[in-house]
Amino acid sequence: MEYTTDDVREELKMIRSRVHAGTLFDSLGSEIGRLLDEFEYDAPTEVVQLSAKEATDIKERVLNWQQTLYAGQPVAISNQDVLDLMNSLRQTDPAVRDKGTFFFISDGLQNNVFKPNQLLLMVRYLLQDNVLFNHITETENDGVFYRSFSIFILSMLHYANRKGNVHFISEEVAETLFLNFATYIALERDTRGFVGEKGWAHAFMHIGNLLDELAHDETLPRADKIFLLTILIEKLKRLDTPLIMGENRRLIGFITELVKTNELYSQYFLKQLKQWRQEATRQMQPDSESDWHRLYNQQRFLQALLMRDNLPQEITDYLNESRNFLA
Repeated sequence: MEYTTDDVREELKMIRSRVHAGTLFDSLGSEIGRLLDEFEYDAPTEVVQLSAKEATDIKERVLNWQQTLYAGQPVAISNQDVLDLMNSLRQTDPAVRDKGTFFFISDGLQNNVFKPNQLLLMVRYLLQDNVLFNHITETENDGVFYRSFSIFILSMLHYANRKGNVHFISEEVAETLFLNFATYIALERDTRGFVGEKGWAHAFMHIGNLLDELAHDETLPRADKIFLLTILIEKLKRLDTPLIMGENRRLIGFITELVKTNELYSQYFLKQLKQWRQEATRQMQPDSESDWHRLYNQQRFLQALLMRDNLPQEITDYLNESRNFLA
């Protein structure tokens, strides 16, 4: 069967409902893994950029806003400005996307530049399929910058909603965010960190940021946190390009904080580690570049996990017992 993004989201929605109903737990990883294995990616297509005039215009506006902000004066941002900022995240030019738009949004959130309705506007914009899943069904392509920075900013917006005085994310929007994020983790496969003159892609670093933010959300049920953890581990098992620019440290930071909060998480994660090792030992000697990347991704992840000194004791003991396997 050839899956679409909608198909994956619907499958995940049904799997999640079974987890909530208590009819699926021990074989959750297998169910998620089956879904990931059945998805096929297409060849990359052209990624649309802003025109030179549009790029110059947004850079000039951002520069003016930053200068006003640094001067301690109020910054006036219209709803159209917000939409233009979100749209500029598609740019492969880091001067527009990263050092321009992203830096200003970060500063703007810290300095209360945006109204609550504009914060909600950002969330709704970034959750659109053509933004969050921009070219995600294709092999390596420049769409990763748009969708990866969308995840990064969503993590910041979720934090602002959780910690701020005004809660602008409704239950309905939060549900959409959760399910779309789960789908994003399942489908993302671009492991690039810094990409030449285009700057940071860092999709899996940004996945870690939003995972960590959701882990701190006390309103999110334990079943949902286990659901996201499972998708992450099943995805990491299958990555066939190297993950080597700090992503493991970020993802392990999320996992470490999660497993410390409740024994349910630590026992479940320990079971995942044991299953991962069993699966790896059953596999044949790697004979392709993809196989070797999967093997070394696993070893780097587990070695980095072993270096953490604040894991539950049973996980540390298991990792120490597995040292030979990690060598």
